[in-house]
Amino acid sequence: MKRQTALALAAVFSLSVAGTALAAPANPFVDVPAKHWAYDSVSKLAKAGVISGYGDGTYRGDRTLTRYEMAAIVGKALANSEKADAETQKELDALKTEFAAELNNLGVRVDSLEKKIDNVKITGEARIRYEDKEQKNIATFDDDGEITGWTNPKSKPLQLRTRLKVQGAINDDWTYVGRLQNTQDLKTGGIDANNEGKTELNWAYVNGPIGALDVTLGRFDATPAYGIALDDTIDGVQASFGNKLKVDIFAGRQDYVGDTKDDLYIANLGYAFSDKLNFKGAYFHLDPQDSDIDTGNLYEVGLDYQLTPNVNLAGAYLKSDADDENKGYFGQITYKGADRTAPKSFGAWVNYRDLEAGTLISTTLDYGAVQWDGKGYEVGFSYVPVKNARWTTSYTDLEGSYDSSQKAEYFLTKVDFYF
Repeated sequence: MKRQTALALAAVFSLSVAGTALAAPANPFVDVPAKHWAYDSVSKLAKAGVISGYGDGTYRGDRTLTRYEMAAIVGKALANSEKADAETQKELDALKTEFAAELNNLGVRVDSLEKKIDNVKITGEARIRYEDKEQKNIATFDDDGEITGWTNPKSKPLQLRTRLKVQGAINDDWTYVGRLQNTQDLKTGGIDANNEGKTELNWAYVNGPIGALDVTLGRFDATPAYGIALDDTIDGVQASFGNKLKVDIFAGRQDYVGDTKDDLYIANLGYAFSDKLNFKGAYFHLDPQDSDIDTGNLYEVGLDYQLTPNVNLAGAYLKSDADDENKGYFGQITYKGADRTAPKSFGAWVNYRDLEAGTLISTTLDYGAVQWDGKGYEVGFSYVPVKNARWTTSYTDLEGSYDSSQKAEYFLTKVDFYF
């Protein structure tokens, strides 16, 4: 019997090959006889547009179907039953009655599969970034850390960064999160100066409650206060609690100086004075593994205020216990914001900073310093042309806080894609 009407069978075959035994009154893999009335009913459903069919829009009526396969077709039709007129609905009701047992068991099978799939979620980001960097009077060093000279480097890197994030539910309370990252320099055949084109696992942590604490353990991002002193991954533990007064305690290790990870302890506070005014503050204690480098303490405190629905003001002060180069200031005005889920949304900002060397651990700023420190301004703009794609462009002009002969100009443009 020739059929060229649309039927949904692709999912049927992928499910049936698994061969899982289903508890039904009759064997669901027994063929429905070739002259069974169900074939005519299904054909009517297809002609009525209730069933969407194979990818090529055909019903392969030169073969019989098992009861299992037929039930899957009926299930597909039930999902589109709003398209059925009164006559077509009668055909659908008859099919539903005939294959009730198989439909029930197929539904259990699919629900179980969906629960398993929902247990693990994979998301990702892809970023293309171009930079034009020009610096003056930048120090060079020998293997012993002694300054050997001064250079005026220029570079125009074009990079592709890919991130894949995997999140899985351990149980109802605990979750595992991992993230793979790879950065390729598109101008040098894929070799990046930071990781030599390798793929690294830069997130790997579990998160869940212990009593009143929200606990994160493993390798994760730490962004205390406004993220000016530190916005980077650490290996350790974070415990958080509080609502209006939010408290985060960190203990772990981070690449601060040298080739070894240095012990780092952080206490972070956040307090909402109102729905417009917020305070943030953080205390850092660093204990370098290199015995020639002293331990250090650093504070970062600041306020942010929503001046209007579209304008936000933020400012921060940083102070360390270093003998010199121990103060920092930062201020920023932000207009609107580019929400990656909202096409045509945009944002702009301008900031000024004077960050001395003793106040920076691993800064959140794309270009926080000329070499060790930095004083100057940045302007930027971001725009979302389509959902989950954000274009950002910025210009940064800095000079050294300690040595004003050191200069740096950075132009950056990038597009981030989220999936």
